[in-house]
Amino acid sequence: MNNIETRPIGKLIRNENTPSRSVKVEHYSIPYYQRGYRWTELHVKALLEDIDNFLQNQNVPGAVNESYCLQPIVVVAQTDGNGLRQWELVDGQQRLTTLYLILKRLNRPHFEISFDKRPASNSFLSSLTKGVINHETPDFHFMSEAYKCIDKWFAQKENEDIGYPDDFANKLLNRVQVIWYEIALKSMDVQEKETEKIDIFNRLNVGKIPLEDAELVRALLMSRIEGNTKREKLMRQSEFSNEWYEIEQWLRNPEVWDFLTDKSMANHIQLIFELQAHNKNSENYNTYKWFEQEIRNCANPTERSSELWKETKEFFGRFRYWFKERTLYHYVGFLLSAGKISLAELLQLSETDKESFKLELFLKIKTYLEGTDIQKLSYDGNQEELKRVLLLFNVLSVEQMKSDSQLRFPFNLYNKIRTSTKWSLEHIHAQQSQDPMLNEKAIREWIKDTLSSIEHIDTIDKGIDEDGNPIISNISDYKSELRTILASEKIDKESFNRIRVRIVEAFDSAGTKHAMENMALLSCPDNSRLSNAIFPVKRDRIIQMEREGSFIPPCTRNVFLKLYSKADNQPYFWSTRDKADYIAEIENVFNNFKNKKTYE
Repeated sequence: MNNIETRPIGKLIRNENTPSRSVKVEHYSIPYYQRGYRWTELHVKALLEDIDNFLQNQNVPGAVNESYCLQPIVVVAQTDGNGLRQWELVDGQQRLTTLYLILKRLNRPHFEISFDKRPASNSFLSSLTKGVINHETPDFHFMSEAYKCIDKWFAQKENEDIGYPDDFANKLLNRVQVIWYEIALKSMDVQEKETEKIDIFNRLNVGKIPLEDAELVRALLMSRIEGNTKREKLMRQSEFSNEWYEIEQWLRNPEVWDFLTDKSMANHIQLIFELQAHNKNSENYNTYKWFEQEIRNCANPTERSSELWKETKEFFGRFRYWFKERTLYHYVGFLLSAGKISLAELLQLSETDKESFKLELFLKIKTYLEGTDIQKLSYDGNQEELKRVLLLFNVLSVEQMKSDSQLRFPFNLYNKIRTSTKWSLEHIHAQQSQDPMLNEKAIREWIKDTLSSIEHIDTIDKGIDEDGNPIISNISDYKSELRTILASEKIDKESFNRIRVRIVEAFDSAGTKHAMENMALLSCPDNSRLSNAIFPVKRDRIIQMEREGSFIPPCTRNVFLKLYSKADNQPYFWSTRDKADYIAEIENVFNNFKNKKTYE
């Protein structure tokens, strides 16, 4: 059976099960299929500094009495020529050899290391002392350079505090730990055992990706599975593996994962393990250590292991229910995406019946809406709040489309943009840029796009003035001027910028440029593609970008298609009436939500 646990460095040297030798210490062998010691000064100093930083933090008054955990070492039990147990080191050679050199420099008892089929390296390592530098072989070179680095590092520390090496050594032996991963080989044949060990080594070292907490927790839970018979035990382990696979595969669905979190993990089930262990992350293997301590410190480790796995499956079941139930999916998705709640808080809230949980989420969103005055939100001072409100408008607009019960807001697409290229606020009608356009290529593109979008527009009916007279903007003359400028061999930039200002004004309407009535949600890259184009150009580009695969939030698309406008007789002009209709739709969606008789 595989065994996995945390061990202080002291127990790597000697423990209650260490074989009785002339010098009673543990022996480790480095197999022939591994390259030799290759850590550079950079690696060695990083290890020393990491341990030192941990020890210094533990000296701060009020510090939690914790341990520092190194990367796992993976071993297989073997016997030496005298029939005594020694450990074949499948993974962790570099760390263990460096610890050997540190203990040697500190003049402390240490374990023994031997290199299979490299006897010269054995002799050199055991005799290595200060001032010994040898470059005859790669092993000699890296070992001597590492020892020189260690000696210099401790010499500097001794200049500051003569007692530092003793303090470091005592804490290293008792407070610094490794994750001990002892593998029981499945094969019986000698050659098959060698093949199995090499396969394990290769899998651990592909890309040099260290073991994650999730993989260690898996090994820990698997090692605690018992059965009345060997067959029953195998069946239970198989059931565990199938359940693990089901959870992992479901969480790997981008629609699920990006709905729940923006974390990056090799094993997605690690998200659940971190939540169980109440960790924000798995630095220093805190998640694995929590599971290991939970199992070690109980009367019945097998039963506790089973309880922890049952809890894992319960968390998975809740996630799956949140994702499957449409209304709950929208409530949870908004609160997570808007940063109004964490997964841990959601899990705590969900420790009740399903309807009470849904009601709690409904009330959280309702409270948020009741505390938000959309009429006062402005691009100048409330950009992040505007984005959250527009997100909620999009989410609830989709949620309230009961005629299409399969339609859901795509939080995975929204969150991918939120964490990468970011969301921005798009001015539906362009802000009038104070700076003239000076780049001739950009000017020609602006003219071409504008002429294409207003080709069939001759006049704009902008309503009536205070005296009841119609306000009409004539576009035909502007088009002629633009064509003349475009046909010129060299652009007259001053003339162009004068007419550009007049065209933007012609498509403008009364209202505040930075208020909610003129705001829509768009990704930063898509926003930059719209630049300061006039409304009809933006409309055409929005349609094109969606055809090209950009995620355009549904309400942003609706705005530019003028689906909220009650008198849509001018699809190319964002009028004062359009703005009022847009705000009315936002308020209507929010009021429909707040005034629900139920939260179904």
